Amino acid sequence: MSEKEPLLEKANFGSLSNLNNENEPRFKCPALLKSFSFNPLLNCLPQLSKHGEDEQEEFEYIEYSDDDMVLPDLPYVENPVILPNSRLTQKEKLFELRKLMREYGIGVYIIPSEDEHQSEYTSLSDKRREFISGFTGSAGVAIVTLTNSDTLQGQAFLSTDGRYFLQAERQLDSKLWKLIKQGSKNEKPWTEQAIECAVKNPFSKTISCDSRTINLVIGQFFQIKQHCADFRFLPSSQINLVDVVWGDEKPKRSLDPIYHLALKYSGEHTNDKLERIRKIMKEKSAMYYIIIELDSIAWLFNLRCDGDIPFSPVFFSYAIVTLSSVKLYVEKAKIAKEDKVLENYLSTIKGLTIESYMEFYKDVSRLKPTTRTMAMHSESNSKKMIMLPAKSSTVYALYDIVANSFSQSQILHESVIANMKIFKNKTESFNAKIAQYKDSLVFILFGSWLEHQLVRKNAKISEYDAACKMYSLRKDMPNFKGLSYETISSTGANAAIIHYTPTKENNQIIDPNKIYLLDSGGHYLEGTTDITRTYMFGSQNLVSQDYRKYYTLVLKGHLGISMAKFPQHSTNTGTLLDAYSRQPLWNHGLDFNHGVGHGVGSFGLVHEGPLYISPTTVGGSSQLDLFQPGAIVTDEPGFYINNEVGFRVESELEVTEQDSSFGKSKDGRNFLGFDYLTKVPFCNKLIDTKYLTPIEVQWINEYHRDIRNEFAQKLLDLNNKRAFNWLIKETAPIH
Repeated sequence: MSEKEPLLEKANFGSLSNLNNENEPRFKCPALLKSFSFNPLLNCLPQLSKHGEDEQEEFEYIEYSDDDMVLPDLPYVENPVILPNSRLTQKEKLFELRKLMREYGIGVYIIPSEDEHQSEYTSLSDKRREFISGFTGSAGVAIVTLTNSDTLQGQAFLSTDGRYFLQAERQLDSKLWKLIKQGSKNEKPWTEQAIECAVKNPFSKTISCDSRTINLVIGQFFQIKQHCADFRFLPSSQINLVDVVWGDEKPKRSLDPIYHLALKYSGEHTNDKLERIRKIMKEKSAMYYIIIELDSIAWLFNLRCDGDIPFSPVFFSYAIVTLSSVKLYVEKAKIAKEDKVLENYLSTIKGLTIESYMEFYKDVSRLKPTTRTMAMHSESNSKKMIMLPAKSSTVYALYDIVANSFSQSQILHESVIANMKIFKNKTESFNAKIAQYKDSLVFILFGSWLEHQLVRKNAKISEYDAACKMYSLRKDMPNFKGLSYETISSTGANAAIIHYTPTKENNQIIDPNKIYLLDSGGHYLEGTTDITRTYMFGSQNLVSQDYRKYYTLVLKGHLGISMAKFPQHSTNTGTLLDAYSRQPLWNHGLDFNHGVGHGVGSFGLVHEGPLYISPTTVGGSSQLDLFQPGAIVTDEPGFYINNEVGFRVESELEVTEQDSSFGKSKDGRNFLGFDYLTKVPFCNKLIDTKYLTPIEVQWINEYHRDIRNEFAQKLLDLNNKRAFNWLIKETAPIH
């Protein structure tokens, strides 16, 4: 894979050329096919209908082979997602940072994970927290203090959530860093820790950070607290101290081209999306809507990019929408002159102006309440003149500039696009099912391959080898655009590390007699996937009763959500569903330390807010019920024993309205439930039916029967008898 095209590999259809025979629809439901005006086999996968008779004949007689152990490296070997080694040691980095803190009179310096757009996944050039700490997890914040300006002594803290406790303990130098286990008993929030360090600091009581990389919630917290505690909060938008330490080693941002996502995948033209946005702006009396979230901009303009941020098909950009125009701020070098499809689409967007990425903050500083908006404001103090993203998505620097021109009462925080795109249109919904079909087939092919290698051939397959095989299988799928996150391929005790990822240099050989956990997702033009299955490939006699119990309780919690019915517009649906998934474990005195579900983008971010299934309300608006038809969410409970084992089951679900025959809620509306999109068998070897109700057993058996009906003939068509036999075994009824 070339550096210019990190995610644009041409699909090698090879033995999968019959995957989508136009005469054999993959979706058996006539109502589903009838409800859409296009044939997905013609529109989404056109290449497959172009194979000639010779190719078909050759395919039919060549036996499928998956024994080739010359596997491609993962894409992030050639295009790394982890920073290369620095010329500076971790100790030297902290020393250089503290020299700068002394120069600027800073006692406490905060380094968050996020970039200027509050992205969860960031480019290499924005991995400041990783550079300074050595911790590679996607979430966390570093706090560095300077308490003695002569000796340059101080402390360093790294705060992260339960997904990364074990990983952080392994990666942090305990002589230099202290881990703050976010949410743990007797552990202070990192914000309180930072204030305490400032108040007690003999050198300086100033807390600082780059105001372009912290959100408004955090910024205002420190801003308010400084009035009741002995410290000062002085963020800066002019300099990032970590960047200075990094120097010329800091990677450059990508200039990979952006491209148009066709309407057969997006389902809605930008002009129609703008019309919906402007309707909301008029309702809110807003003249401007500023967008900084990269996934929102990609969705609005139906544009994608494969190289700016690993695992995220977005591009560095800003946008400003008015009632009659829209400006897109992007490096113009990313708009290839030879891309006529892109040029033609952009020309159809009404009122569009494209400006340089670097001009954004200058243009924001020029925005003023116009005479018209002032008149509107005089009529009612509730009128808002400018819309920014939710406070958790607005960077402090942006608010600071806007607040110079607009009063607090003129600023409305609402992530309009985030709240729109969470509900998939019919085209996006249908395409999501196509993406799930492809990835489900990949998981089935992978499961049969890995079991054959480990059990039948007694091969030494590493966690990294397995991850490479998954990538290889996906590359054979039409319209595959890349991985949606680092593949979590973990055997034995590594499965207890919730976000463990093997590398080419550091991995374990998979033990067929231990638990193996695979959490892996992909991007396709049709959609984004996120699937987890836990396996046991060795003899069932080697599985302890405790392990079968743990797995079954996790599966039972998984079914608790997927089988759930709930009223429309109910309060705190995500929190209630979270309890459904934990209840089976709670009943046995067990629990796990991560959320249960998150939204999934339409060929977008794999973690799409503001939709979550979590113990506490996360993101979004308390007045907006996000669990409505069209929303796609993951269902992923787990259970882990540190340094021993981990279990997790994850599938994607779509919120659907139940038929009126099911019944009505107290307000007379139809109930809601879920359509189960993922079609990958559970591990029968790990299921202990004594923990399941008859209805749950029936649900599993019907699910496995549907998977068998969906894929068995397809595997025979692929001449893959091994995968066919594996599927029949794995979908056998349980009793």
